[in-house]
Amino acid sequence: MLKKLLIALGFIAAILAVVLAVTPLSNLSVIPIIVAFVCGLLILLISKKEKSKTKTIQYIFIMVIIALSLTIYKSIFSTSEIGNTDQLEQRDEENLEDSKELLEDIEIDEDF
Repeated sequence: MLKKLLIALGFIAAILAVVLAVTPLSNLSVIPIIVAFVCGLLILLISKKEKSKTKTIQYIFIMVIIALSLTIYKSIFSTSEIGNTDQLEQRDEENLEDSKELLEDIEIDEDF
C-alpha cells in the first residue's frame, strides 16, 4: 500500500516538475523535483526489501533528470531583457508634476 502511494506521488511530482520546467516558472520546479526524487529513493528501498521490479523507479528518475536539466538550462541561458525605460521615467515625472499641482490646488483650513 505504501509503495503504491509513493509511486503515485512520485509520478505526479515528476510530471509536475517537467511541466513547470518548460514554463516561465521553471524556478518553481525544484520543489516537485525534490519530492519526486525522495519518493523514488523510498520506492527503491522498499523494492530492494521486497525484491520486486524497479521499472517505475526508472521512469520517475528519468522525468526528474529531464526536469532538472531543463531547469538548470533555463536558469543559465535565459536572460531577462529590460525594455526602453525612458517612457516609464517620463511618465513618472509627469505623474509627480501632476500630484504637485493637485496638492497646490488644495486649500487647507487651519480652523481645526
